[in-house]
Amino acid sequence: MKHALKSAAVFIVLIIFAGCVSSTVIKVARPVMLSKPVSMEMIYITIASSTNSLEAERHQLSDAVISGLNESKMFSTVTGDKMAVGSGNGIKINAVIKEIKRVSDEAREWAGPLAGRAHILVQVTASDLKSGNKVEVFEVVGQSGASAFAGTTDEAIQRAAQQIVSELLKLNAQTSQD
Repeated sequence: MKHALKSAAVFIVLIIFAGCVSSTVIKVARPVMLSKPVSMEMIYITIASSTNSLEAERHQLSDAVISGLNESKMFSTVTGDKMAVGSGNGIKINAVIKEIKRVSDEAREWAGPLAGRAHILVQVTASDLKSGNKVEVFEVVGQSGASAFAGTTDEAIQRAAQQIVSELLKLNAQTSQD
């Protein structure tokens, strides 16, 4: 009995510590290689998914990326509306949700740390709006919770959006130096 309690205590401690590990991942598959600077005055964002059951998550990710880029005040136009693009200079951001592990509020409430951490994997391609030439390709992984006891899918999506915005701000700084 004592051995079982000790094993259970060790297991719980391991779950807590495993949940405390926070990972932020941005993997750049193709660095910026431009022969001439790309205008980032306008950013047109599209979000797709590998499955049709992610409509809510697509909208949430799109809204979070657009609002994050608008809050930066670095770009004159950031939109997800193709009609607003017109013939302006800028870049197109095509983000594809490749993988998602959902954790709802209810799952978190009922299962606690056993619900695990929500995560989302998004592949992002930035290309010149006029020519269609790729500027950069990268992946981000958003994970919920600083511990195994916290976080839902919403938090994972927010973290992925923050990473996308961060990478696009870095891209903007690199292209403006050329």
